[in-house]
Amino acid sequence: MTPKRQSIFGDIAAAFMLLSRFPVTYQFAADSPPDFIRSLWAFPLVGLVIGGFGGIILALSTALNLPPFVCGALCVGVMAFASGAMHEDGLADTADGFGGGRTADDKMRIMHDSHIGSYGVLALCLSTVIRISLFAAIAAADFLSWELICLVAAIAAGARWQVLIALKAFPIAAGAKLAKITGRPAFIAMLLSASIWLLPFVSLTTISAAAISGGAIIIGSLMLGMLAMRQIEGISGDVMGTMIILAEIILTTGLFLTNIAPPSIGFAG
Repeated sequence: MTPKRQSIFGDIAAAFMLLSRFPVTYQFAADSPPDFIRSLWAFPLVGLVIGGFGGIILALSTALNLPPFVCGALCVGVMAFASGAMHEDGLADTADGFGGGRTADDKMRIMHDSHIGSYGVLALCLSTVIRISLFAAIAAADFLSWELICLVAAIAAGARWQVLIALKAFPIAAGAKLAKITGRPAFIAMLLSASIWLLPFVSLTTISAAAISGGAIIIGSLMLGMLAMRQIEGISGDVMGTMIILAEIILTTGLFLTNIAPPSIGFAG
């Protein structure tokens, strides 16, 4: 018997199973296990929810007049908890593998090792400090609470969307594990998923800001993908986690480099 085609709700459930630690109660049919390739379009939806929780914490802590750096730290901590810190783990593993291995097989072995090395610690510390500082700067800007929540949600969603670009452009590395359950997304899935983060992002900034930010994370994704091709001959789950962390940094930095925000909610200063 041919397995049933996965429903939209199944796509969403599969995406949350893969990218978050939220409990998924959706029941997949016994003869139709989760199809993670079909769920790729829903990756930004996971980001919207994870970023939404981070944004809520950022808005609440800001309303309580906590120091901006504390607000940023709480935001990053909540998002890491919601994702099971899998992207942070991927960043550390990628840094250790690319920095410490000699051959592709050696690099993959290091990346699969549960221990963390000096390259991984350094990359994790630097990226975390940068993200906390950027979200602290957003908390200190002149945003209303709901705007702050939506902006962080859109940033997290966009960071997960660019993974589809990498999956479309690069093969999965031979030694990859988690990434093997994904695959190349259809063009329509890429367009649909792009709208999920672009629409809220544009509503809070401008079309030009969204174009610049979207282009920047695509370039970042492709550059990291090309590096992965030289290092391990493809991308892996760890590399995709690194791409997500990098994209969050790029999107948030872009807001300040372009100094773009609607006149009614412009950045202070």
